[in-house]
Amino acid sequence: MQKRSLLTIVVLFGVLSFVSTTWGESALPISRIYQQSYEEEAKGNYQEAIFILAQASRSGDNSYLYHLRLGWLQYLASKYPDSVNSYRKAAILGKDSIEAKLGLMLPLMAQGKWSDAEKVAKEILSLEHLSYLANSRLAYIYYNLNQYQEAESYYRKILLYYPGDIEMQAGFAWSLLKQNKKEAAEKVFDEILRYVPNHVSANAGMKIAKGK
Repeated sequence: MQKRSLLTIVVLFGVLSFVSTTWGESALPISRIYQQSYEEEAKGNYQEAIFILAQASRSGDNSYLYHLRLGWLQYLASKYPDSVNSYRKAAILGKDSIEAKLGLMLPLMAQGKWSDAEKVAKEILSLEHLSYLANSRLAYIYYNLNQYQEAESYYRKILLYYPGDIEMQAGFAWSLLKQNKKEAAEKVFDEILRYVPNHVSANAGMKIAKGK
């Protein structure tokens, strides 16, 4: 009888310890949970940052910012399908949010889901037609879809407002080159190399444009 009572006490103590530990993990203040996730992200420990952030959900945080941050961490951890799901949840909670849609584009593009990313970009442009990120990503998407004329059009649009953007100039030049507009492409590559002589992409494009 005494042994049974002792066994019962030991088991009960173990259960209470487990509950206490679990409660302790989820009882952290939301601010502390987020801070710890930032710290782990800064170290490059993306999986650990996700694990820590999950405690916020267990504490009842189902906010827009929770899903937005979770989507970002999952993207960094190369968990692209999970990231898409999280960003979609954020976009539902913030139906007019441009940042959630911009975030959603990242894992879609990382998976090469160009057509899906194109749709999201156009949703953004319907809300903010001069969005630099939406326009530049859409140009890149069309380039990867081999729709070089469309890519050229969007690169031109971006360069109208950001004429000094070297990377957009390079994308524009390559779009021209892919359409066999070698002379026009060469002029753009030459302009890039005038200011950034070691630009790898521009140097490679210039060699092709000159037939070398």
